[in-house]
Amino acid sequence: MTEDAGSAGGNVWDKFTFAITGAKGTATEHGWLKDTTSVGTGVVGAGGFKLDPESAESMVKKARWIADQKLQQVEEARELAYTQPPAKDPGSVNFTKVAVASFEVGARYVDHSHRFHTELAEKLAKALDVYKGTDEQSRNDVNDSGGGVIE
Repeated sequence: MTEDAGSAGGNVWDKFTFAITGAKGTATEHGWLKDTTSVGTGVVGAGGFKLDPESAESMVKKARWIADQKLQQVEEARELAYTQPPAKDPGSVNFTKVAVASFEVGARYVDHSHRFHTELAEKLAKALDVYKGTDEQSRNDVNDSGGGVIE
């Protein structure tokens, strides 16, 4: 089985932008995306998603959990590709060849699903880091200015 099968497509999430904005619930108030009629228009440009920090953190946690589960499944699926026929008769040997080919396809699918969720978690975590960095910088700027309103 080819270890890098399916990797030619690159990261599916490269085409999307994730923006973390505002306080809890601001991105999800009155529906999934506030003030937008469809994903990809009016959010953060074509192919964008706007989330509040808590939703993004929850999605990162869930995507990482799913990726961990998929990693275990990848290992189990790859082991199936080493299945041996129960006997050396032509029926058993040929059936096992077909089964192993099917197991290899399944293993590639599970591996793709693992990478999909890993990349989603990484992309969301990066957006959260940008948001938290901006938030921290704003806090530092306010503190450096004496904590009050500058007039």
